Amino acid sequence: MAMNAPYRGMSAGLTGWCVSGSCAGRVFKVSDKSDALSRVVKMGRKKAESQNSSEGAEAKGARPAKKRSIGRPSGQRGIGKKLLIDKTVELLRHVPPEKLSLSMAARNAGVHLTLFKYYFTDRTRLLVDVARTLAVSLGDGLAQTEAGSLPAVERIKIRIDTMVDFFFVNPFYHRLMTEIIADETDPLAAELIALWVGKTLDIYRDIIDKGVAEGSLRKVDPYFTFFAIMGLCEQYQHASRFVEQGNLAAGGATHSDVAAEYKAFVYQLMLSGIALEPARTG
Repeated sequence: MAMNAPYRGMSAGLTGWCVSGSCAGRVFKVSDKSDALSRVVKMGRKKAESQNSSEGAEAKGARPAKKRSIGRPSGQRGIGKKLLIDKTVELLRHVPPEKLSLSMAARNAGVHLTLFKYYFTDRTRLLVDVARTLAVSLGDGLAQTEAGSLPAVERIKIRIDTMVDFFFVNPFYHRLMTEIIADETDPLAAELIALWVGKTLDIYRDIIDKGVAEGSLRKVDPYFTFFAIMGLCEQYQHASRFVEQGNLAAGGATHSDVAAEYKAFVYQLMLSGIALEPARTG
């Protein structure tokens, strides 16, 4: 059959493609342009279906990458929550709590940020745990004053001694509490502050009531007594460098000497203000 000129080159090209590619071992004789085109299309479809089937089987056989669930980061197995809290306590002896971030705490501890987020969720929860740790530490030093077996004036003296030393090491303790109070949305923060203030005021009420019963103290406001002692004890850390430099230049006094003198001064100042009679010291 004679072939129209426009198809003559196409048919030759298709025949050559089939022969050179062997077309699965079969050579097609092009006797009709439509028959040749039909065969090529069918072969192309079969090849595409074969590739799709192969790719689908590979996709099914391949295991998809598992998305890691939220939890403790890998590679941090030897680091626990307590260690991170202790590291942050050390950091807050030099950095004000309002400047602390989870990233800064993680860098200071030498761990990945995700480990802090795993244990503390956010910055407020970290501050709450740090404040709770510090409150326990301070409470251990004041345990004698909570027992109630000592005279009231002696219990006040112990509180002054312990708090001056504690605030010298942890100068931002009350700023930490203030920072926590600022977050009114966190129930744990509100609970900690309520417990801390409530328990402290209960102790001062007990000391004052006992002092009144003993005849050694006047009936004074426990809130103001708490605030006054807290401020006087905390202030020593901030002003100690000036005090120590003056004393060292004058007589070579050590830090312990100056701290002891300051404690005695605060003790006399408080007792002269709230005692029925001027307090006597050994």
